[in-house]
Amino acid sequence: MKLTENDLEIEFTNAVSGFVFDQMKPKEADFHGISQMHRVDFIVELEEAILFIEIKDPGNPKAQAKGLEKFHTELDDGTLSSTFASKFLDSFVYRWAEDQVKKPIHYISLVTLDTALLLNLTDDIIKKLPPMGKPVPRWTRALFESCQVFNIETWNENFPKWPVTRISDKAVVSS
Repeated sequence: MKLTENDLEIEFTNAVSGFVFDQMKPKEADFHGISQMHRVDFIVELEEAILFIEIKDPGNPKAQAKGLEKFHTELDDGTLSSTFASKFLDSFVYRWAEDQVKKPIHYISLVTLDTALLLNLTDDIIKKLPPMGKPVPRWTRALFESCQVFNIETWNENFPKWPVTRISDKAVVSS
């Protein structure tokens, strides 16, 4: 199964199911209907877990300077990590209310930046997700099993069964 977000495509070779959760077209089957809630881009179900996947593509060859400046400002001031945390939490609540949270959840983000720029982003997101790095004795289950941020290179190294490709690169090669 392949899922596409703008110029990026991910093939999930071992997925049970998956769909674009950030569906904005009301006539599509996976339209969520609550525009005020933040949403991850994809939800993918594996045999043993559920993946919440968020994608940000500042490395897109068609990215505009103004958008890139805003992205880097939000990365530097912590707004981006807050947005990622909100996307996870709202998506979790939505899927929980649908009674679709029956497996451990892994929150994986793909951000097309150099690895050095991503080093602190995972930690910043985790600090904004309950329980904010603190133990909660009464909790019997975790909100998420893992939270990680990758770029295309590190994604493909860590998840060879789920390769990411840039669609525009494929078009250039086939020309």
